[in-house]
Amino acid sequence: MTTDIAPRSVLLIGKSQLVLDESVAGLRDLGYKAQATNNFADIIGRFDVKDIDLVVFGGQVPADRKAELREEIGAINPEVIFVQGLAGIPGLIVNQVKGAFTLNRQDPSRAPTHTPDDRSIRLTLAEPADVKVTLWWQTSFVPPDPKSDSLVLLDDQLGGGDHAIPVPDRVPPKAAFATVQIDAAIYAFSIATDQ
Repeated sequence: MTTDIAPRSVLLIGKSQLVLDESVAGLRDLGYKAQATNNFADIIGRFDVKDIDLVVFGGQVPADRKAELREEIGAINPEVIFVQGLAGIPGLIVNQVKGAFTLNRQDPSRAPTHTPDDRSIRLTLAEPADVKVTLWWQTSFVPPDPKSDSLVLLDDQLGGGDHAIPVPDRVPPKAAFATVQIDAAIYAFSIATDQ
């Protein structure tokens, strides 16, 4: 357990209990204080939102309820970080949480990108860095529980300069995502080429 994340408190709000349970377990394994609910009612009454550092919304939380919760929670805890989950994939959710807590270490001008033409992840490093690229994709979706798979594409030190990391064909062009960790910063984004 690292000391900079031990006190962090996370609330996951989503539909799939399976995804919530796996995500909470993954976050707790990393030292986060994590809770989750698939009941979108009375969040303020059921959780001590003034002590929550970050809230993740799943894609099945209705937009109007999400807006209400942002307002309600934000009024009590203006410092809370809100994250829109990219997909119901536990490992991806865990990485999104970790990434949200590294915003101060991210460099938006050097954020990795996905180029759909050649299906590659591109990044530019000012100096050598430890880089980990993980791909995540949904394999099936039977509401409310999506199934998924993942692949660590790269986990190595890369030299400074431009890099293009090809996305293998086994990763489908739909409901596909990447997390790229560059030293302490983590970026999460879609790599889907089909909607």
